[in-house]
Amino acid sequence: MLNKDDIFNILNKYSKLDKNEYIVISGAAMVIHDIKENAKDIDIAVTKNLYDKLIQNYDCKFERFDDKSNINIYYIDDVINFSTNYIDSEYETINGIKVQTPKDIINLKKKLNRKKDKIDILKIKEYLNDKDR
Repeated sequence: MLNKDDIFNILNKYSKLDKNEYIVISGAAMVIHDIKENAKDIDIAVTKNLYDKLIQNYDCKFERFDDKSNINIYYIDDVINFSTNYIDSEYETINGIKVQTPKDIINLKKKLNRKKDKIDILKIKEYLNDKDR
């Protein structure tokens, strides 16, 4: 499991990851926002340009084909999961890295609609309510 420091350290070690061409999304974004303590991997949304660079420069492992977006989703070193899905996400820059906003994570998790996403939505709403106080 990856905590906030782990996530930043991992992202910073990959030289081909241009910080202007990706956004940390979903669970890893929740960790960076201190909504939850850790994530099993780092999901990033990348530009088409970065997607192509990653495929060419890293030993990427195919995860699955997403029929909704008609694109392959890959892993780098079993820790960074990437695709061009959700690259239009709303983000904040934290420690020089674009990170999906909590409100936009809710939108993503509503679309995915898995049991774990419903739990995460409740955590995010609680975080946002606490932040507003």
